[in-house]
Amino acid sequence: MKKETLTFDNGKYVGEVKEGKAHGKGTFTFEDGSKYIGQCKDGKQHGQGTYTWADGNKYVGEHKDGEQHGQGTYTYASGEKYVGQLKDNKYHGQGTFMWADGTKYVGQYKDGKQHGQGTFMWADGTKYVGEYKDGKKHGQGTSIFSDGAKYVGEYKDGKKHGQGTSIFSDGAKYVGQWKDGEYHGQGTFTFDDGAKYVGQWKDGDYHGQGTKTQPDGDKYVGEFKDGKQHGEGIFTRLDGTKYVGQSKNGEWHGQGTLTLDDGAQYVGQWKDHKMQQGTVTYPSGNKYVGEFKDGNKHGQGTFTYVSGNKYVGEWKEGDYHGQGTYTWANGNKYVGEYKDGKYHGQGTYTATDGTVIKGIRENGKLVELN
Repeated sequence: MKKETLTFDNGKYVGEVKEGKAHGKGTFTFEDGSKYIGQCKDGKQHGQGTYTWADGNKYVGEHKDGEQHGQGTYTYASGEKYVGQLKDNKYHGQGTFMWADGTKYVGQYKDGKQHGQGTFMWADGTKYVGEYKDGKKHGQGTSIFSDGAKYVGEYKDGKKHGQGTSIFSDGAKYVGQWKDGEYHGQGTFTFDDGAKYVGQWKDGDYHGQGTKTQPDGDKYVGEFKDGKQHGEGIFTRLDGTKYVGQSKNGEWHGQGTLTLDDGAQYVGQWKDHKMQQGTVTYPSGNKYVGEFKDGNKHGQGTFTYVSGNKYVGEWKEGDYHGQGTYTWANGNKYVGEYKDGKYHGQGTYTATDGTVIKGIRENGKLVELN
């Protein structure tokens, strides 16, 4: 077969010709600086050949009907390299892609994208072994990270999605459902210090019904929202302390009952983890019904002693303070002003025998009669 030169719009061909077309061995030189040296058939690159682009990229391998097709090697000016199968100018089948920094993918391709089973190894030691779809992790896979962390489970569109297990470098562990790369659905997170959450998740946070157990034995069973206790729930401690009621943003808030280890109990309203309005029953049998502030009796309230004595009136920081009435079990009564738990100001003492003492008191002592 004779060697001829053929010209065309964007370049020329020098090589073997058949019936006026490139056929056999030859060289295509294009105006843009690219070049093909290799086998041809019916005027097209076909068989083994080398295609070099003006920018320095290079392909060495098989061609079919003018396209890279079959086994071949791409070498890029940037330092990247592909070795494997191609179809219609695209990576297709089994192949290996190596980046300049040492990152590497070994596995299956479809239409130029990672698709099927493959292994991706990053320069820092991170590794993924599993399924791909359209260039993204998709299906079952295992990721091992450079710090020793590991994920085994399902992926969708490049993100953890479905059922999976993450084991972190500090020993923490999550087993459960994922959505778009976040914990989502039912799952269990075990912390490195031994704390554990079992329950529902949404967008990476505790959300819904769950149980949180602390290393010291403290436990909350109930509703969560955005990672915090929120809604109805039960909080217990190993010493017997127990709270049953509502929470908001991680704090006791709303109606709730707190029972302490000594048997004392508060039933009433809470706000930001503090008692507001309710009833405290003490182990002794004494009882307080009224308002609170910062954990102390504060405002209007009634304290009933097991002895039968009773105080009804104003309080401040846990003490009688303001206007109030103290009634003894025997019927004696004091009506007047208090300060810091003592009679202070104008007041009237009335005894059951008819004795009435009106006057001004300071720090619990009568200083002036009316």
